[in-house]
Amino acid sequence: MLKLAFRGVTRYKKRTIITAFAIGIAIVFSIFMKSLLTGVALDSDKNLIWNDTSSAKIYAPGYFEEIDYYPIDVLITEEQGNALEQKLEENGFTNYTKEFVESAQIMFYEDPFPTSGSITAVLKAMDSSNTSAYKFEDSQIEGDWISNNVDGVVLGSKLSQDMNAEVGYYVTIQTKGKGGFIQAFDIPIIGIISTGDPVVDASTIFFDYNTINDYLELDGYSTNYSVSYSMNIAKVKSISDSETAILNNLIVPLKLEAYSWREIADDILQLQSSKGGFSNIFLFFTFFIAIVGISNTMLMAISERKNEIAMLKTLGYNNKFIKRLFTLEGTIIGFLGVFCGTIVGVLISLYYQIEGIDLSSFVGDSESIGYRINSVMHAFVSPTQVILIIILGLFVSMVAAYFAVRRTGRGEIAEMFRRI
Repeated sequence: MLKLAFRGVTRYKKRTIITAFAIGIAIVFSIFMKSLLTGVALDSDKNLIWNDTSSAKIYAPGYFEEIDYYPIDVLITEEQGNALEQKLEENGFTNYTKEFVESAQIMFYEDPFPTSGSITAVLKAMDSSNTSAYKFEDSQIEGDWISNNVDGVVLGSKLSQDMNAEVGYYVTIQTKGKGGFIQAFDIPIIGIISTGDPVVDASTIFFDYNTINDYLELDGYSTNYSVSYSMNIAKVKSISDSETAILNNLIVPLKLEAYSWREIADDILQLQSSKGGFSNIFLFFTFFIAIVGISNTMLMAISERKNEIAMLKTLGYNNKFIKRLFTLEGTIIGFLGVFCGTIVGVLISLYYQIEGIDLSSFVGDSESIGYRINSVMHAFVSPTQVILIIILGLFVSMVAAYFAVRRTGRGEIAEMFRRI
């Protein structure tokens, strides 16, 4: 049967090539789209965890529910913070960072700035002696990082571009202190940071915690502690829920609450999930093309080879054999398309995994495109996804061929010869 099927495939080379090409194109686009969306989602998650949410955050009760409004009356006290740090150290959670986060207004004036203006930003003050909950060490592009020894502010790169700011310029920061009073102070820009996260780079200003503690009279209070389980993103994803549950059990006596990065970034992750759903719709339509191609090919083959079918019946082959023969032909054509499409799709995806796709001419240098990435999109080839697409491609080819030939061979032999 296999030999007969190969003869049928090679006898009609043009039709075989056209059909296999259509299937191959469907496989190429499927692998590339899946790889691209997977890569973008991974980069987005990496930026979130490395630069914003860390693996988890610990808040005072009630803060998380009002997090979008930066509540100043729901803080972790200095005593709670000291006890928390001791518990974290004793239980192996050594990569943590004490923070104070608040909305702020940045005001700047002509000389040295080209123009005067103001920008709303997120003030993020961290204990500069331990910022191990994040990965900012490779992000500095100009000046210095925050320090206990130097009063100054570090700007996100896109924010500094919008302000035309340079290291050494002074800005006025207006924000709320402990108790809700408004405080304004002048401070120099000591550095500029580019994290690759468009939200952080466009809206965040960084301070040493001690500097803000003095200016805002915080008395050692903080909005949260960020905790990193690992800098390996895959590991963080796999252990996040279990480690956060352990963390919550540890801090029950302190009357504090821990939230995983998934809970903190729930809105962003839901958006990513919806875009993943779009890729599945795209996958459906590409395989629909393959189904149509194989079905048409098999119907044409059956129509052109009625005499061959009649001859097979006269030789004693039953309907089941004939159906299997044509189904096998369709599967072979599908295999050829899947094989070639997989090679091309993986090679294209690997190229863009290394080089990326620069969308800056379409969306701007650092504007958000629905994911927490900059304007360069990198694919990521997942072996599991590639294998699933291969299996799906072969299955679709076999099923399409089977349904196209299910009526093949029906009828009396004499009647079949009469129609030839």
